[in-house]
Amino acid sequence: MAGLANLAEFLPDFESWFRRLTRSTGFGMRLPLPEKIVPVGHRGTPTYAPENTIIAHETAYAMGARCIEFDVRCTRDGHFVVFHDHDVDRTTDGRGDVEEMTLSEIQALDAGSHFGPEFEGERVPTLREALANVRGRYCVDIDFKGGPDHSAPMLAEILRDEGYAREDAPLVTIFARVNHFEILAPLAPEFALRPHYLSRRHCKKMVRDYDIEVMGLRRYAFSKIAAGNIRGHGMHLFSNAMGKGETREDFADTAGVGALFIQTDYMDRLVSYLDDIGRRETGVLGRDFQVLAIPKTSS
Repeated sequence: MAGLANLAEFLPDFESWFRRLTRSTGFGMRLPLPEKIVPVGHRGTPTYAPENTIIAHETAYAMGARCIEFDVRCTRDGHFVVFHDHDVDRTTDGRGDVEEMTLSEIQALDAGSHFGPEFEGERVPTLREALANVRGRYCVDIDFKGGPDHSAPMLAEILRDEGYAREDAPLVTIFARVNHFEILAPLAPEFALRPHYLSRRHCKKMVRDYDIEVMGLRRYAFSKIAAGNIRGHGMHLFSNAMGKGETREDFADTAGVGALFIQTDYMDRLVSYLDDIGRRETGVLGRDFQVLAIPKTSS
């Protein structure tokens, strides 16, 4: 009986190892084409509202987004805020580098007036505030722009506190650039790290060493071969449409090669296209990349 108990304890590790080995070959693990595609709002929707603000997230949701991308940076006093640039000059009424400012200094800024007078007074949200606002209504893609070497446990604490580590929580993917990957690696597999596609060899390493389940593909690097390599290694395809017009033809390219997510600055164009082909996902994806049976709206 002791031998059977030991075997039972060993089997999960063996199954995980065998899964990684099989996926790393790139053969026989290609995911089926998704029936539906998740529209992802880049920085919320910077075409129609001030980027990376709560109103941008709300606008994207109203237009049909079911995933929102947050850019995240850390303040001098150790708080993650939703912000793209390294400095606040372009999108607020202030001046200075985010990493040299305190949270109170950041939150005193007007992040809406630059876009239009109707957005005057819009503030820079913290990551906690943004997560709490969207929870249960759509999934989240965190674009990590920078932070201290211990950013992984900091992010994990925030995500757990806000309910994103529960089995019934919406999906969180975390864009981990090459220069940040080692910092963020401890977040996997609890949260879904999303590296960008570099090569077939890179795909193999990601699924073998980290069991990565989703990979991004930039528009300027788009090819059917790259998309096939991602899905051939058992990973979901997260496609960026920004940077080349974002036309129906651009969307069709990525839909045709099996993208589960398409990220755009023009949510109205993407939603119109997906509705026309009957493939827009209107539900909320969970941690297993499947639609949650009962989306949660509170913690």
